[in-house]
Amino acid sequence: MATHFHTGLVRRLQQLGGLDQTIPDFDLMKGAGVNIFAPIDGGGGGGAGAGDLAVPPGGGRGAGRGGRGGAPATEGAPPGRGGDRLKNLAEYYEAARRHSDKNFFILPDEENTAGNLGGHTDFVLSHPVYWTATRAEGQPFVEDNPTYGRVYHVGTRDEALEMAKRENMLIFMPHPRSKGSTGYPDAIKDNAHFIHENYRGIGFRWGMGVDGSETRLCEYRCLALLDDMNNWVANLPTPPKYAWAISETYQKGPGDDIYANNPVNYVKLDRLPTGDDWSPIVNALKRGDYFWTSGEVLIPSYSVEGAGAQRTIAADVEWTFPLEFAEVVWGDGQKTDRQIIPVTDLPAFGKHHFQIPFNAAGKKWVRFAVWDSAGNGAFVQPIKLSESARSTSAGQK
Repeated sequence: MATHFHTGLVRRLQQLGGLDQTIPDFDLMKGAGVNIFAPIDGGGGGGAGAGDLAVPPGGGRGAGRGGRGGAPATEGAPPGRGGDRLKNLAEYYEAARRHSDKNFFILPDEENTAGNLGGHTDFVLSHPVYWTATRAEGQPFVEDNPTYGRVYHVGTRDEALEMAKRENMLIFMPHPRSKGSTGYPDAIKDNAHFIHENYRGIGFRWGMGVDGSETRLCEYRCLALLDDMNNWVANLPTPPKYAWAISETYQKGPGDDIYANNPVNYVKLDRLPTGDDWSPIVNALKRGDYFWTSGEVLIPSYSVEGAGAQRTIAADVEWTFPLEFAEVVWGDGQKTDRQIIPVTDLPAFGKHHFQIPFNAAGKKWVRFAVWDSAGNGAFVQPIKLSESARSTSAGQK
């Protein structure tokens, strides 16, 4: 599963002649082995950065990043293609339907600042939802539209979260502690909407601040935050916070190296969704039934076995380049610590089953990661140690 692409899906298809046309992005994803592709164009459709985000009606930017101008937005639409946001959403969902099949699925998500949740926000949908990113005075939060059915008008944080709860949406913050999310999610860590289980966590990719001394990808910005978040919620009755792979790139063309430059999520699914029910993906993400990887290291199965203080980390790992180390990372609600297991004796192109004894006394959560000699790696999602033993296994990429 590859996510957070500013694809400009509908705009580009329409420029080519209609929604049945095709764009090279699809072939590039398929060629890299990706079978769930998640653009974040939403109802703007422009697919180019800040212009995709919500602005008040009539408040559309001019030609900005990505060189787009166009008509002012209406009905809370980002400026993108301009026009009617609800119509744009309908076309976006229809384009995803037409270009999905049993082997390749397009999950039409949206990056949007609706409700001012803090920083940038990815809304991950379990089915088509019609909504606008503003609510005028006197306008209801929910109303029936003769064309699109139930329509939400989102003006506040509480309304954004309520829509997510009612429609089984997940919320992730892309590029945290950087760009338009600088200072976040730290600034909202105690807010009810961030603590809620539908706010799943952060988008994770390297870049946007690279330090050559890092031994793990995005070690200082992303991994440190993943651990911080789980210490923030360690003593709260809410699930752990997760990180999912994002791209943060734009339209693709022949020659673009998808495999080397984009992390992916392996999501545990029986099969790809069909039609308008995308809930198997959302529910798996909500449970943490997936792992993040740069591609060269895989964790096909993982579990925390045992009970009480005596636990065992069990994991099957596959890799390409020689491994450097595996690690068990944990937190106690205040600080993070880890056990590093050197594995330089294992050869390239290998497989290994890890059984790592783990003393859980005083620890609130735990996660497992593996990193190779070239700096590539993979990690599973954190598990709260108050939870019963849980396992995950590999799935759709």
